[in-house]
Amino acid sequence: MSKQYDYIIAGAGSAGCVIAHRLVNAGHSVLLLEAGEKDDSLFHKIPATVVKVFQQKSWPYMTLPQVECNNREMLIAQGKVLGGGSSVNGMIYIRGQQQDYDDWENLWGCRGWGYHDVLPFFRRAEANESLGDEYHGETGPVHIGENRYRHPLTQACIKACEQMGLPYTNDFNGASQEGTGFYQTNIKHGERQSTSQTYLKAIANNPKLTVITHALVHKVLLESSGDQQKATGVEYSIKGGDSIIAMACKEVIVSSGAIGSPKVLLLSGIGPAEQLAKHGIACHRELPVGKNFHDHQHMSINATTKENISIYEEDKGLSAIKHMLQYLTTRSGLMTSNILEGGAFIDTEGVGRPDVQFHFLPLLDNFDNTPGEKPEAEAHGVSIKVGHLRSKSRGEVRLKSANPADLVEIDAQVLSHPDDLKNQVRAVQVALKAFQQPALRRIIKRVIEPDNIAMDDISALEAFVRQNIKTVYHPGGTCKLGTDSTDSVVDLQLRVHGIPNLRVIDMSICPQVPSGNTNAVAMMIGERGADLILNPDQPTSSQTTAFQTTSAANEQKETAHA
Repeated sequence: MSKQYDYIIAGAGSAGCVIAHRLVNAGHSVLLLEAGEKDDSLFHKIPATVVKVFQQKSWPYMTLPQVECNNREMLIAQGKVLGGGSSVNGMIYIRGQQQDYDDWENLWGCRGWGYHDVLPFFRRAEANESLGDEYHGETGPVHIGENRYRHPLTQACIKACEQMGLPYTNDFNGASQEGTGFYQTNIKHGERQSTSQTYLKAIANNPKLTVITHALVHKVLLESSGDQQKATGVEYSIKGGDSIIAMACKEVIVSSGAIGSPKVLLLSGIGPAEQLAKHGIACHRELPVGKNFHDHQHMSINATTKENISIYEEDKGLSAIKHMLQYLTTRSGLMTSNILEGGAFIDTEGVGRPDVQFHFLPLLDNFDNTPGEKPEAEAHGVSIKVGHLRSKSRGEVRLKSANPADLVEIDAQVLSHPDDLKNQVRAVQVALKAFQQPALRRIIKRVIEPDNIAMDDISALEAFVRQNIKTVYHPGGTCKLGTDSTDSVVDLQLRVHGIPNLRVIDMSICPQVPSGNTNAVAMMIGERGADLILNPDQPTSSQTTAFQTTSAANEQKETAHA
C-alpha cells in the first residue's frame, strides 16, 4: 500500500528545504525526496573545499554544442545532495537588484512579485550579523555575515575597482547594488550554512517530516478530475530499485531546479505535446515547460603575479596539513574562506543600474571550463570572473528519452541574441581596465587571458568571448511564472496552469534570473511559495500581513536555533 502525506516535495535543494521547514512547522506531514545523498561530509562544512564538493556532489549536466560559441559544449552542473546548490556553491549572499523584481511585475506581468512584495521573504530567511536596517532580517534560519579571512589579492582587486571610481560598499543587498567590496556569505563559525544545515536541521526530529535520499522522482501521478488532471502523488525509486508510489493528500511540489523541475513535469505528461509524443508520453496538459532557459555566463580574466602570493598549491603537502589543522582546532584561517571573497557590480552603460558583475579569485581560475578544454593552472596569479547580468538569449531543456534515469538535453543557445555578445565584450573591457589600475598593475606580471588583446580590439575580444564564455551555474526560467498558459508554466501562486494540487517552487519560475548570485533568490522563492500554500486566500500583491501572522508562532523557536 502506498504511503500518504499532506505534501510531497520533489527536491531537497535550496528552495525545497525551506518549503519543508515551513510546512512541517505549520503542522503538516511532508515527504521530502532528494536524488542525491546526505550532506554529512566534513568537506560540506569547510567553505574552502567548495570546488571539491561541487565536483563530487552535482548532476553532470552538459549543454549541446553551442553554435555561437565555436560549437563548444559547456559544463552546467547542479547540486545533487541534501541542500542542493546551497551545499555545493560559493556561499555568496546576493539577492539581485530592486529593479529585477519590479521588472517581473511591470515587464513580465507578474503582479505581486515586485520588490516590495518579495523583500519580506528575503528578510524572513536571514539572520544578518552586521546589517539591521529595513533591508535585512536578524532572526531568520540562515546566518549571513562577514568573511573572517580576507586574502590580500582580493583586497587589491577591491582597491583597483575603487581606483576606477566605484564606491566601496559593505552591502550589495541594500538601497543600491552598485559598488565594490567583500561579499557577505552564509558562513557561521567557519562552517557553510546550507538550507540543509539550517532549515532542514531545525525540523530533523519532527515526526511530521520524512526525508528520503537517493530517491529519483520518475513522475507526478495525475488523476482525472472533471475535465482536468489533478496531482495526487509521485512515483519514485531509490538507488535504481523498483518503483515506489507515494500519495499527497494536499499537494505535490516540484522543487528540482531549473533543469530537474522541467524534466519531472515533462515525464509526467506536462509540456509541449510534440516533444512528449516523440518519446511516447501522453500529453495531459500542453505548457511551455523547458522553454525560456537562460543563465548567467562569465569569462575568467587571468593575470600572473610577480611574486608567489596567491593560494596556488596551498592545498598540497605541508601547506594543506597546516591549513586543515588550523581549521579543525580553531575554525579559522584559509579554510574558512569561500575563495570568492569579494566582487563588484558595475554600471557600464551609465543608466543608473549595474549590468556587470565581478568575482575576485586569489588564484588563476579554470574551474568551470569544459573538462579537457584547458590545462590546470601552474602559476601564481589572480583572476576576475566577469560577466553581463541580464542575458537576452533563450534556450530550452528537453527530454532525451522517457527513461527517468537519463539526463536531459540542454540547448542553452548562449550568445544567440546579438546584444549578449556586445554586452559580454563590454564586461571584458571593464575587467581589463581594472587590471590597469595601480593596485593591480604593481603586483601582476602580465594578463594571460585574454593574451595580448587591446581593449579596443572588438573583433579579437568577440573571438575571446566566444571561445571562453562559460556558466556561472545560475540557470532559471524553464517553468516560467505568469498569467498566460501559452507563455508560462505556473501562475502567480506558483500553481501549474490547469493541474490542481501541483506547484513548482524554485529558480525555474524566474521570468528573468535576477542580477547576481542566485542562492538567496532560491530561498526567497521557497519562503514565498510556502506562504502562498499556507495562506491561499491572501491577495497576491501584498503578502506582508500573512507573512507576519503565520511566522509569529515559530519565530521564537527559529530565533533560538539561528
